[in-house]
Amino acid sequence: HKAPIIFITPEPYIGHFGIGGLRNSKRFMEDEFAKRDIKVIANTSVEEIVSDEVRLKDGLKIPYKLAMFAPAMKGVSAVAHLGNPRGFIPVDDKCRHTKHKNIFAVGVAIAIAPPEQTPVPTGVPKTGYMTVKMAKTAAYSIASEISGNTAPSSYEMDVLCLMDMGNTAAFMKAYPLLPPRQESLFKGGIHYKWLKIAFEKYFLWKIKHGLSNLP
Repeated sequence: HKAPIIFITPEPYIGHFGIGGLRNSKRFMEDEFAKRDIKVIANTSVEEIVSDEVRLKDGLKIPYKLAMFAPAMKGVSAVAHLGNPRGFIPVDDKCRHTKHKNIFAVGVAIAIAPPEQTPVPTGVPKTGYMTVKMAKTAAYSIASEISGNTAPSSYEMDVLCLMDMGNTAAFMKAYPLLPPRQESLFKGGIHYKWLKIAFEKYFLWKIKHGLSNLP
């Protein structure tokens, strides 16, 4: 209420998240942004940033005093030539490269095809939760090859996310990650803020003590 804030996103609508939305995520995010007097400009991309204004592809020019910009991501340069045009690595459900069987990739490095074509291209998010599960799948796959034991079960990407929103938070759940889904949930509340704080303390504690095998 003291300064105008504008959020610019390539998503076709706020709450799309690159996964086609999740239940009531569109209405939920619109309401949360409205409560904070944040204007949303969706379905567009940035053409240029100069010293005093942001210029969008559609010709709109937005003056600013402070701007934060997150550029489109690319894959890891060392292995980008093994991936798609953006440098992301195509993998199977064991996190193994689809062509080079001695290469595994997890997390942001992998390629995930978007569930739908959008007017402005969007990427599928890769959360820490997903990355941990991918890393375990890859590690167990490598270990099974070395030991000759039975390979682990495949990983079908899903997501659990606690989204911090200042004084409150939201809980997102999707299984599988992309539609059609068997489970989907999107809710907000102060108790999710407490849960996020508790999870952060637990996660840092288990990593600090080398207990990565815990849930």
